[in-house]
Amino acid sequence: MNPRLVIGAAVLLLSACSQAAPPSTNVASLQSSGVVAPSSSTAAKPDDGEQPRLRMDMTEEEKKRLHDAHTACLAEKDPDAKGEIPTRRQYSEEAWKACAKKWPLPPWEMDSKNPAFADNWHKNVQCLNSRGMKVIETEPGSWTYDGEQTLPEDQRRKIEEDCEQEVFGGGRK
Repeated sequence: MNPRLVIGAAVLLLSACSQAAPPSTNVASLQSSGVVAPSSSTAAKPDDGEQPRLRMDMTEEEKKRLHDAHTACLAEKDPDAKGEIPTRRQYSEEAWKACAKKWPLPPWEMDSKNPAFADNWHKNVQCLNSRGMKVIETEPGSWTYDGEQTLPEDQRRKIEEDCEQEVFGGGRK
């Protein structure tokens, strides 16, 4: 018997037996706030009765996938509706109610139900102002411009992202 064939067969047999188990989809990741949040695979695929939750470190594609699932549900429940962007008037109230569990919740760090949210939002507004934006906190989760803005829009967007990362964390880079 050809020794190369024997060695080749042994390598194939050993590699087939030593396949790594697929990564668990139920692994949690620790967020900077100390709150355990689901990993990306569990956030993207919640249990049937569980409402999906966005994460601070999600890509735009991952967020879009969750929102698209909600839109697909609305279209399924109300096939006569017209338009591509879901609006209250476009779909029936019954479709909105039936698909409510598909609408993604905000990241826990940004959820008003999080006990630390109001304090962190206040810190976020302070951060925006310290970096040159002129804003006033109207309520937790909301702010408005305080006068004429002197910074270009792209710079304001970058400041908003940086402050959210600094204050709320959540693994985003």
